Amino acid sequence: MRVVLPDKTKMLSTRDLTTLPDIESLRQRLQQMAALESVFANEYGVSQYEFHPNWDHSEQMGAFKNGSGDEVFAHFTHSGCIIIGFAHESKMSPYRTSPPELWPGLLSGVPLEFKASLDEPAFDIASTTFVIWRLATDNEWRTATIEYSNDEYGDGSHELLSHLIYTAAEFAEWLADNYEVEVDSGIVSSVFSNNPLTDQQLSTLIPDATTNQLREAVSETGYGLAE
Repeated sequence: MRVVLPDKTKMLSTRDLTTLPDIESLRQRLQQMAALESVFANEYGVSQYEFHPNWDHSEQMGAFKNGSGDEVFAHFTHSGCIIIGFAHESKMSPYRTSPPELWPGLLSGVPLEFKASLDEPAFDIASTTFVIWRLATDNEWRTATIEYSNDEYGDGSHELLSHLIYTAAEFAEWLADNYEVEVDSGIVSSVFSNNPLTDQQLSTLIPDATTNQLREAVSETGYGLAE
């Protein structure tokens, strides 16, 4: 199934989630970006995008970590998806107080179906600035009804969520800037259409690496590889 992402003319954040794609489209896009970046990270550094296809009992987890302490996790379960983020510059950070405490009401309304996600140590709920969820039966994403900080940055969700909805052209540019390499945008477009990566495409992206190395990196994300 091809990922269909909505128009991004609106500013995506917890205050307006209408441009956040549905659960399956988001899952695919995170997997696609993690697969593509794994090819470059295999040669040049650590991936900022992660996708774990077998997180736990038919669950998946995708993440973006900017390397400066900000991170966002998307946990996909049979119940739906919960997104947990932390922006360290946010005035809504738990570390605004001593001892740290979550912003008032931040977790109010989170369905019981996501209790295991909130208890997952890897997501570091104690350092959270925003939480978004969508049950499999919902037709929209939801957040708690809270009073936000009175600054433009807010909970930092706009900056972090924007990394989850790149177009093929935007992600090709991000890869090129981040790794200071040439990136074939046609290959990115092919992956964003959910086509399996071929050996020729892998060699085009990273000519100096062995195909087996690159296939192994991609396979860890669970993304499809052509035979």
